[in-house]
Amino acid sequence: MPRPALRSRSLRRVKTRTPGGLSVVHYERRKHSLPKCALCKRPLRGIGKLLPREERKGVRMPTRPYGGYLCHKCLENALKRAIRG
Repeated sequence: MPRPALRSRSLRRVKTRTPGGLSVVHYERRKHSLPKCALCKRPLRGIGKLLPREERKGVRMPTRPYGGYLCHKCLENALKRAIRG
């Protein structure tokens, strides 16, 4: 039985064959999907696939309004709607 820290389902199981011929299970973190725009669901540009805590602070999120939440086109349309009333 694996140790308690590895029993979590947040880790994915990868079956691997060792050089000695044994079949073992390795535990890895799951891969993240690309962040998507809240309105049009397209992938956001300028943001990597890593979680914010795994990334350096300088490359985490764009510093514009709604950065990391809306894509540039949806933000442009939202600002136009807000200004025009």
